[in-house]
Amino acid sequence: MNRNEAKSKVVDLLLGDENPNADFYAGLFEQYNYYDSEMTPISPAKMGSVNINNNVVITQEAYNELIKIRNITLQTNKEVAYLVLGEEKPNGTVWLDTVISTYNSSARTYASFESLNPVLNEFVRGVEAGEYNNGNKQVICHGHTHGVSPVSDNFSFGDLISYVQFNNLHPLFKNREVETMAMLMSPCGDFNFIMYENNPQYEGFYTFPNVYLRYSDGSAVMLPAYQNGNYLVERNEFGSR
Repeated sequence: MNRNEAKSKVVDLLLGDENPNADFYAGLFEQYNYYDSEMTPISPAKMGSVNINNNVVITQEAYNELIKIRNITLQTNKEVAYLVLGEEKPNGTVWLDTVISTYNSSARTYASFESLNPVLNEFVRGVEAGEYNNGNKQVICHGHTHGVSPVSDNFSFGDLISYVQFNNLHPLFKNREVETMAMLMSPCGDFNFIMYENNPQYEGFYTFPNVYLRYSDGSAVMLPAYQNGNYLVERNEFGSR
């Protein structure tokens, strides 16, 4: 799927007649269209949430790497791209334990994933070769940071386009043999995960409201998700899938 095709898909999902919040998203495009429509902020507040069992657990090692990445953006105000690898446990928990990034902030204000393509290709080859056959479905997360701006806590229209493209990047992803998701770390400190659900029955974008940090000693604490940011509405209202 090329970018124009993915863009049309996102427009249909946000503004189509089947979306009860289409007027809300249309208002965002009208109010925040920064000449380049891909920069339009898309609030997560009107998106549904994933199944209650699909909690995200980040290991302490992965968390430490994510904090390093967020700090780079806080220091430079440039976006940084990264991948997070993990697996979905039988109970539905998404376990993320490996973060991969070049730690190089983009020369532009948006993140570039080109330097991560070799790692992505190696991961796909490994899945195809059966290197991860442990009974759990593999998960790959497409992540990036946002620098400081009045609307930077929100996804951009371009982010959602990229997530749809990522889901269609390989048949393993599109057919859900490998689960794909995405992550945004904005300056507010939230750990915001999202998935693009390609099942026609409930196609759309869904947030993960419950994110945990698991320490090496086995204890866990909840991390903020969709709590601290300016999500462009007075009150967050999440639906469910």
